[in-house]
Amino acid sequence: MAKAKKRALGRGLSNLIEVTPEQEAAGVQEIPIEKIRVNPDNPRKKFDTVSIKELAATIREHGLLQPILVQPIENGYMVISGERRLRACRELKLKTVPCLVKEVDKKTKLEISLIENIQREQLDAIEEATVYKTLLTEYKLTQSEIADRVGKSRSAIANRLRLLTLPEMAQAAIADGRLSEGQVRPVIGIKNPKVQASLVREILSKGLSARQVESLAKKYTGSKVKDSKTKKVKKEDSNIKEMEKKLETLLNTRVSIKHNASKNAGKIVIDYFTLDDFDRILSRLLGKNKI
Repeated sequence: MAKAKKRALGRGLSNLIEVTPEQEAAGVQEIPIEKIRVNPDNPRKKFDTVSIKELAATIREHGLLQPILVQPIENGYMVISGERRLRACRELKLKTVPCLVKEVDKKTKLEISLIENIQREQLDAIEEATVYKTLLTEYKLTQSEIADRVGKSRSAIANRLRLLTLPEMAQAAIADGRLSEGQVRPVIGIKNPKVQASLVREILSKGLSARQVESLAKKYTGSKVKDSKTKKVKKEDSNIKEMEKKLETLLNTRVSIKHNASKNAGKIVIDYFTLDDFDRILSRLLGKNKI
């Protein structure tokens, strides 16, 4: 069976920097590491110390296989792509590092940093959303144009951007992994920031599932749970409810089980809110986790 092709990531780095193999071979320079500055606009703000040390060990054994992309600045150079590699080289206390020097404008530099980090899944949802907002507000790109550049759907871009409407404490909890997007998405529909913050604190303190959060959020938004077509209220089996809760805890999203007692059959509905959410849930289902 042929492997399914991974979704292409928009324009990609090669299209943005437009460097041929010949240019790369001719343009690589050994630059003193002390003259290289990190990019303050790099969307990635957190770097894992352990992974940097692991990369440093690889570089020590095999050398730096891919040059760091830099551009000239006053009294030195600034990283366009490769800050993680630079940090690993500093860990090794190298005097010089191989670099490819290229001039790019600020917008292209931001796009390169964004795409590089998305490719390696190194941005949290808030960091990613912040870059999208910058591209929208400062560089006047549309959501569709951003989607085209990073290889995502326009709805995925919109969902990321909506996270920035949450209180800062909620954004911080998403960034450090204490909250998932599925847990906080129902909170976005609440207009009162104080109520949002109160609900987020309750989610954190009680470890509420996405389904439980949605039920709470509906009290504040005034929406009602949709009835079935027959509008007939059915008493749900306690075992089914318990299994739903276990699945929601495992998958960290809303799960519903529709069981037909007369046929001893039914279906399980697992909600996802973004493609990233879908990938996370699929990975969890295919892993070794058990209910």
